[in-house]
Amino acid sequence: MSFALLHDLRDLNVLVLHPKDTEGVFLTDHLRRIGCDAQLVWPIPDHLPAHTDIVFLSMDDEARQEITAFIKTLPNPAPTILAIVGYENPSMLQVVLESGALAVVERPIKPFGLLTNLAIARQLWLERRQLSKDVRKYKRKVHGDQHLARAKAILMANLGTSEDEAYRELRQEAMAKRISIDEVARAVIASEKGLRS
Repeated sequence: MSFALLHDLRDLNVLVLHPKDTEGVFLTDHLRRIGCDAQLVWPIPDHLPAHTDIVFLSMDDEARQEITAFIKTLPNPAPTILAIVGYENPSMLQVVLESGALAVVERPIKPFGLLTNLAIARQLWLERRQLSKDVRKYKRKVHGDQHLARAKAILMANLGTSEDEAYRELRQEAMAKRISIDEVARAVIASEKGLRS
């Protein structure tokens, strides 16, 4: 955990979805002392307020339907979620898993461990977001490579050229039109499909 992450926690908008009792007020005040912009909200809203970075979500049995409905409205990617639980049972564990919580805070809520749970959950969230970006990037690259291979095969078959000559043809076309080689490859594939129909 880096000091930059701990410093960045101070600038985050934290939504505390917890009954407005002693525990909810304590948690909200403690998060404010850490430096977070924390807001205590109950009952659970229909939608996540804009610009919410972190959600502490109280897993109350009485509000299970509202919690489940709220979870379904979360954007993708959802904010960092920490679940607050008072006991463990299979149905509550199911809701915690469905929420995508990256940490669990147990009741009664104590100040010790809150900052650690918050920092670890946020670090996991940041790593997961980076992995998701990397996956999208590599998927685009793989699809681009597949398009390039298909376009080269089309040119080789239609023009009777070698693989290197087909690649040079695609690259020259991309440079002349100032577009990516993937766009040129897609155009070659699309034109070949058009000729077949």
